[in-house]
Amino acid sequence: MQEETPDPRSASSADSSEPGSLHDVHLAENDAETELVDQAPAAEPPLVNLTRLKPVPVATVWPTEAHHFTPWLLENGNLLSEVLGMDIELESREYRVGKFSLDIIGREVATGSPVIIENQYGPTDHSHLGQILTYAGGTKPTTVVWVAEEFREEHRAALEWLNTHTDPSVRFFGVRLAAVTLDGAPSGLIAPFLELVVKPNEWEKMAVAATSAGTTGRTTALQELYREFWSQFQPLAKQRGWTNASAPAQNWWNMPTGLSGATWSVSLATFGGRSELYFQDPDPDVNLARWSVLNRKKAELTKAYGGELVFDDLPNNKGCRIEARLDGAKIADKAQWPAVISWMVDTQERLRKAVHAVGGIPTATATVEPDGDNPMPEV
Repeated sequence: MQEETPDPRSASSADSSEPGSLHDVHLAENDAETELVDQAPAAEPPLVNLTRLKPVPVATVWPTEAHHFTPWLLENGNLLSEVLGMDIELESREYRVGKFSLDIIGREVATGSPVIIENQYGPTDHSHLGQILTYAGGTKPTTVVWVAEEFREEHRAALEWLNTHTDPSVRFFGVRLAAVTLDGAPSGLIAPFLELVVKPNEWEKMAVAATSAGTTGRTTALQELYREFWSQFQPLAKQRGWTNASAPAQNWWNMPTGLSGATWSVSLATFGGRSELYFQDPDPDVNLARWSVLNRKKAELTKAYGGELVFDDLPNNKGCRIEARLDGAKIADKAQWPAVISWMVDTQERLRKAVHAVGGIPTATATVEPDGDNPMPEV
């Protein structure tokens, strides 16, 4: 009788049932996975509820451009500052330019140069483009802003052409106006939406200026050093809501106060660092009147600040200042920069709080006593 030859597959199958076999390992892994699934915590609800933005007709928010939107924008210029990436202060509306009226005029905080704004409902048209150029000719601005609900391609191209071919110091912006709400939001919950659709190419502007001047168009080594310094101050200032601007290539940085003709400022002067409230209205009497209000509160203001302040009416200049000083700070000494920037932030915080504690920045205008001597502030 012939012996039965064992089937290798049977042997393999039998061997796989031995303790510690690969088969057992797979079974154990499957059991463990099943157990983990059974023990997995229930899914938690999402931390946020996502929804969509829905457009709202602009006229339902501001029924008219002239009587509703323009006054609103005048009071909310900080929103436009954020969109433009620069600090501006809007001063007045319906500003007379010859026989015409410009919607809004203001100034750039950093330079004091004029900013003009023309608003328009609906799509852009040739008429408003002509108005903008007329107003620019009568006000000599460095910043021109056209706000409209829709920008036609030919008008975008016109602004871009103006940015490339006009005076390099003049910048043209196009800003689209809209209003939005959240899908499912309660009635009346609406937000303004300003979108930058045309802006100047600063590199091209610099190149054009260089060609006209016969220079390389590059900033000097010292200007780049200042830009590098302020780039370290910039995030700290923006975190505190002090500015919307970018680091300048100069030794000072002016920041808005919310009052036209007055700025918070930090700078590097010949003696060192300076942190101040600076009055720079075009009318010297207004500056002196506002400075005088705080000068009469000198002891109270200095105490609230918690350190020494210099009250300087700058008799040989138009402006007036109240400042803190840091002797010895030098732009060339990079090792000093962290300490100088920390000092600037600290002194600005304390100075702003101190001025607020004594009643805020004066809005005084100057009046003159009958004898024609010292201007007396009229708040």
